[in-house]
Order: sequence, then C-alpha cells, then structure tokens
Amino acid sequence: MSRALSAMMLAAVIAGCGSSAATKPGPTPNPWVDLTPAKDENPDPNIVEVSIEAREATKTYVTGTTTKILSYNGTVPGPLLEAKVGDKLVVHFKNSLSMETTLHWHGVRVPNAMDGTMAVQKAVGPGQSFEYTFTLPDAGLFWFHPHMMEEVQIQQGLFGVIRVRGPSEPKVDDERIVVLDDVLLDKAGAFPATIDSDTEMVGREGNVLLVNGTTLPLPSWRAGALERLRIVNVANARFFNLALPGYAFRVIGADGGLLPKPYDTDKLLIVPGERYDVVLIPRGKPGDEAVLTDETYGRGHDTGKEPPMPLATMRISGDAPLAGRALPASFPDIERLPGGNANTTITFDEKYVNGHPTFSVDGALYPNVPPLAVTNGSVHVFDLVNNAEMDHPFHLHGFFFQVLSQGGVAVPPERLANKDTLKLPQKTTTRIVTRFDRPGAWMYHCHILEHVSRGMMGEIDVAP
Repeated sequence: MSRALSAMMLAAVIAGCGSSAATKPGPTPNPWVDLTPAKDENPDPNIVEVSIEAREATKTYVTGTTTKILSYNGTVPGPLLEAKVGDKLVVHFKNSLSMETTLHWHGVRVPNAMDGTMAVQKAVGPGQSFEYTFTLPDAGLFWFHPHMMEEVQIQQGLFGVIRVRGPSEPKVDDERIVVLDDVLLDKAGAFPATIDSDTEMVGREGNVLLVNGTTLPLPSWRAGALERLRIVNVANARFFNLALPGYAFRVIGADGGLLPKPYDTDKLLIVPGERYDVVLIPRGKPGDEAVLTDETYGRGHDTGKEPPMPLATMRISGDAPLAGRALPASFPDIERLPGGNANTTITFDEKYVNGHPTFSVDGALYPNVPPLAVTNGSVHVFDLVNNAEMDHPFHLHGFFFQVLSQGGVAVPPERLANKDTLKLPQKTTTRIVTRFDRPGAWMYHCHILEHVSRGMMGEIDVAP
C-alpha cells in the first residue's frame, strides 16, 4: 500500500469518526479505556505470577468492520503487569497461535536466557508453553512483545505493558498509561497481506491511530490536579510527535526511569519502542477541552507531509478544582557513566537491492553481521553512525545507555537519562556509553519493525 493511499485512508477514518478537526463539531470521541491488569496468582507480596496466552481474537478498530487480530489474553493492548522494584516476576506463557513466537521484555534488564530472542531461546511453537522468571531491578514503564516475525505479530496486536514502581515515585493526583499505536487496514478492516517497497523503506505507518487500542478517546481530568501520563510508542514505524495546545509537557522520566532534572517541552517526539513519563496540571472550567495531536514530523524519505492528526480529547470534568499543586522539579541523581573517545563505531545504512530496500549494520545484513565482543563489567563508548537518509530508532537489549553527544554537540548535564531506545537522526553520529554487567548474547537493532526483518540488527556478546 502506497504512503499516499495510506494517508488518504487515515483522513477518511478520522472523518468517519466525525467531522474534520477544522470544523464544528469535532470528531466523535470514544470512551477512555484503561489497560486490563493481569491477575496476580501468587499471594506473596514480593512475587508477581501471571498467565499470558497468545491467541487469535477479533476487534473493531473502525465502525462497521471487524478485524482478525493477535492478542495476549484476548485484549489489545495485552494485560498490564503491575510490580515494584525487587519483585520476582513469573510469567506462564502459552502459545495458542498457529505460528511460533516468543516474549521479549523491552527495556527490562533481564537475565540473558529470559530475553526472548532467537539468540538465547528456542521459539515457542504452536500449543507450546514457556516460563519466564526474573527479578525486576528498575522502576519505570516497560513493555513486552514477540521478537520474531515482529512486523506482523506486533502490528496485529501482540504487546503489553509493565509498570514497575520504585521508592521515589512522585505524588500525583491521577495517573494514566498511554499506549500509542497505529494499524494499517484495508477497506474491509483487514491487515494487508503484503506491503510495497515504499512502505518497506519507511516502515508500516497505519491509517488508524490508536490510544490504548481505541480511536479518539475522551479522558476527563480534574482542573488543578497533578496529572501523570506514562507514554509508550508500540507502533511499527510511526514517530509520534505529541502536542497539547496551551500546555507544555513536564518530562520527568524516560525509558530507564525518573530524570534527576525534569524539563519542559511543547512537543514530545516519541520513536517506536520509546517511553516518556510526563506531568501537567489541567486548567479551565468543566467541559473545556484540549485535543492531543500527533504533529507532522519529517523523518526522511518524503515523510512529514501529512497534517496533524487528533489522538484524544482531554476534557475538564465537573469535579471540584484542586489547588496548590506544583510540578516536580527534581528527583534523586542517577549514576553518570564516564565518557571519552569511542571504543567501537557501528554504522547503519540502507539501499535498494533488486527493487526492495535492505538495511545494514557495518555493511552487512543480519544474521551475517559479525557480533561485537565486550567484557562483562566493562564500560563501553559507542559511536552510532546513521548514514541513511532517514531517522532510525536504535534499541539495545539488556542494558541502559546514556547519550554523550549527537551530531558533535554534547548533551547538557541536566538532560542525563538512562535510555534503551533512541532516535538516530539521519546523516548524524550519536555517541553513547553503556556498562555491560550481565554476560550473554544481546541484540541491538532499529525498532522500525520492517527494518529488523530486512537486516538492521546486530549482536553484542558479553563474555563472563
């Protein structure tokens, strides 16, 4: 499906939910949907034990159509796993699909055998089960998804969220998890069986935008309340560029937890796989609305021409306003890893071969990318060189990293953050530093899912 047709269908879907955003009345909203918590089967307060089944289901994304989906426990998004730092997580996973799959714990620092990749685990076949067991060492918002046939299985619904509480949680009045996604559907509401070479190049951007699995939800919030939004982008390829007119986002956390020094931004760019933690204070009288939008962003290859699209309408409730709330200004420090010159350079690139794009790491396509060898306990500095003509979201399994510089410009000390997913701007070098403290074979790759299956993935072997 061409990008032009996809954009036309997206406009039609939004119009089908109501009038365009430029006319009155606005799009007809749907109820806000909170994620369904998984049932904890263990009475021990320090053990979270859950059952997750991958199975087929159906879902209505667009009124008048029914879509066959893949799901965890029958819902999209899948179940919410709730835990605290130090808890042991036990997941009884059953595959009731007709295809092989796994569970990868995106952002969670797990033992290597639990990482859910083909480098460390045999695929879970149809009708088979596997038990994932590990301790949760970090507070933050994480997510889980397959790590095989990613572009199909995640697009069609296999993803869920993990919220891990820590000792320094901010005191807020209300908190929401916001799962950003899109799906590419044909006119009958089905997932297209194939995509064209243009879509292979930029990745599969959907024509239906979703928040927590629904279109155009209407959350209500209390005037004066301190509102916390825990946001994750699970889309195959879409870079969500969030804006809420009249408000700035106070960013208090990123992939690896809270930031020592929060900061404000009018627009919040979230690449696939990335998470952000923000707070704000709603203002106005009951019934006042503000529309959360996905703003235009050009990430290369003729992108960035679509108009802003509404994601959700935030409405002030009739509850009595709250007073005296203040946005948090600081949190405990995190360890700053040492910088210096790069130990290793990794180069990402793209080109067409026989009419279809390929995405390379150091000139090779996975699984033919030579593994990088590092020593357990070492601190390693990488130069990530993006030679491509588009931005690529980089994801590292098993470890957090800190960004030292981008495009030769040092990251200021007040932007210190632990990350596992990061935008690599086109034609730019990004320098990061990581401490490797668990042995095993760990993957790194572009998190545009169509690029993973076409070569843009490598492996870091951490020797004992």
